[in-house]
Amino acid sequence: MTDDTPAPRDVATARREIRGDEAKRLLGMLSAGSLPSRAEQWVLDGVDDASVRELAEALTRTDEQRAALLESAAASLGLGFASVREARAHHGEQIVAQMTASSAAGDALGYSNSFSDTIEESVRDSIARLFRPRG
Repeated sequence: MTDDTPAPRDVATARREIRGDEAKRLLGMLSAGSLPSRAEQWVLDGVDDASVRELAEALTRTDEQRAALLESAAASLGLGFASVREARAHHGEQIVAQMTASSAAGDALGYSNSFSDTIEESVRDSIARLFRPRG
């Protein structure tokens, strides 16, 4: 293991992250560009799923393809949502849990920054899809 290789955690942590990212995907808040590195960590954590392994190697895939792999992984692992409403409730519960932790002040600032970064990235992705280079 090299210095830049992340240390494995437990599989429950990875499963919580996959479910959280699936909720964000359904809510249009997912930053798909970071999914390959996150999936690499999930594999290290012990998640044994073909879609997660494929996602870990998806550096040259489009964001849409990465999001589809996440959706497939969440479904096969039983971490998906029956509705957008259920995903919204889950995402809200995660935020409340973070905000009531002892690090709530820092978490609030981090959430605020990540939310605006997510919106900015989403707008940039949309503009890039609409105005693709010609030729």
